[in-house]
Amino acid sequence: MQEAYGIAPVRTAVAGFSQGGILSASVALTAPESVAGSAVFAGRILPEIEPALASPQQLRRLHGLVTHGLDDTKLPVTWAQRADAWLVQLGVPHATRLYPGDHGISQQMARDFLDCSRPCFRPLPAASLLVGACPDQEEEA
Repeated sequence: MQEAYGIAPVRTAVAGFSQGGILSASVALTAPESVAGSAVFAGRILPEIEPALASPQQLRRLHGLVTHGLDDTKLPVTWAQRADAWLVQLGVPHATRLYPGDHGISQQMARDFLDCSRPCFRPLPAASLLVGACPDQEEEA
């Protein structure tokens, strides 16, 4: 979609629910040059991606969000706690939010995603909105 619509990676966030969250975190942590951030809704971060992790310098420019239901019967809340600890260890700026409820996305989770994703979409000059045209991206990579 970035190529098809001319969207720069610094204007891209990936987010997903459950297995989609696993995929979102995997993309962000192994290819951070392709996104500004990611959100994991009731998912987890696969320990198996560790050999493919990007450099600490690349990971520090990401923004992340981990959300999870405290009463999740599909993926226990401990997965969110592990994700939080690993993101801290990796130096990835992020927020972790736990909510009452089971395996799902609540309205509050969605609102928090919108609030937390704003840093990914800070205002840029018009020319910077095109793929490869953002000087900030070059400097931070």
